[in-house]
Amino acid sequence: MPLVVCGPANRSNHGGVTTMAGTSAHRLSRRSLLKWTALGAFAAATGCNVIPAFGAKTKLNIWTDATFAPASDDYQTQQIEEWAKGKGHEVEVTREGGGNIQTKLQAALESKQLPDISQVDSGRYALFQGTGSLLNVSDLYGDISKQWGGFYKIAEQIATKEGKQFVLPYSIDSSLLMYWNDILLEGGVKEFPTGSWREMIETMKKLQKPPDLYGVGFQFGKAGTDSENTFAVWALAHGASLQKADGRSPNVKTPEMRSFLEELKWAWDQGVFAPGVTGWDNSSNNTALQDKKAIVIHNPASPLVWFRSNKPDQLKNIGIAASPKGKDGKSYNIAYLRDGFAVMATGDQKRIDISKDLMKHLYSKDVYRKWIEIAFPAPAVNGMEDMEIWKNPQRKGFLDAAKGGVLSGHPGPDTTTYAELGTRTPWITMAARLVVDKWTVDQAIDEMDKIAQDVFSKQK
Repeated sequence: MPLVVCGPANRSNHGGVTTMAGTSAHRLSRRSLLKWTALGAFAAATGCNVIPAFGAKTKLNIWTDATFAPASDDYQTQQIEEWAKGKGHEVEVTREGGGNIQTKLQAALESKQLPDISQVDSGRYALFQGTGSLLNVSDLYGDISKQWGGFYKIAEQIATKEGKQFVLPYSIDSSLLMYWNDILLEGGVKEFPTGSWREMIETMKKLQKPPDLYGVGFQFGKAGTDSENTFAVWALAHGASLQKADGRSPNVKTPEMRSFLEELKWAWDQGVFAPGVTGWDNSSNNTALQDKKAIVIHNPASPLVWFRSNKPDQLKNIGIAASPKGKDGKSYNIAYLRDGFAVMATGDQKRIDISKDLMKHLYSKDVYRKWIEIAFPAPAVNGMEDMEIWKNPQRKGFLDAAKGGVLSGHPGPDTTTYAELGTRTPWITMAARLVVDKWTVDQAIDEMDKIAQDVFSKQK
């Protein structure tokens, strides 16, 4: 019996819906989110299974993301196809950008023609888990956990919903500070300043040489969703967050939020941000670093992959750092599920069993370790710390972030409600109000508090 695996095709930095962590280049509209939630409620209320409409000769359908590391994508596809050939199955692997996969999943849910397996990231998992379309894979999750010595804490937090798992985490990613270390050394700075965000801004101001080189390359516009993550961890350094720890109510109107926004506005006034950042998208910050127009950016690993392919002689000059410490002395880094596999609840047990067998192959020691070696995110499991790649400080930075990262909704959980709030780009919205619209801190807070109150008032 053929198995079909479907996934994204356009290569992107992250490959999924943008959550509070900024994990993707495609954002879910509020209308779509509400529509999906309603579909899930309908499916649950009717108790129906979603059955794919396959013909006489079927294929196992797999939808999976096209990432910024094509070699790892090609290797994974090769492994799936070789596994299928050895088992006598037929597979169709579709790779598209995460946003396209998200759209396809919505259409599949409406038409009741689900794939057998779909890749999901943190955002897609939060949005689709409640629809009943993702199979409870707690049994397989437990087997894989035992095989590898456990999943990392952040992976388990993301995957576990009411004590059950509906996704198999494969990789964990984070945004980290990437900077030109040679510029720091030339300026007499031996280590990247992580004592505080203010210290970092002041140091970048001393090192920059405008108009050719600016200190910081963070986006201040809604097209640059990477900064949702950046401003979120900056806010956490002040103790500010968008929701309370229980995940049931917003937490916008606080002294901590005021402290963060005041420092953000102060940083803007220092003149360290590169020209045009209010109109930058998610490639602009990468380009600024690559062209040596900005000293530091905050991003997942895609620039490192670019340097490896295009300017390998300069890769050694790129440093990696965690976010500056907060008032509590802690460095906050948001970690998220970049690659996860969902076995879909098609109602066809034979196809489900075949899908689970494929998952076991992808989590086998040789296959999984090889994929991690050529991809850039960290694994979702223990048991790979002995790999040579972690001796590279650039790679190790992402491993450390995965092991010690927090959820995008920290201190609360990642929920559908929080995902909906994320569609409003709350952090970038407040930042843009301050620097583009010249609003006061109070005005920016009041507006976002009203938005958050509205979103949370509709949760079930």
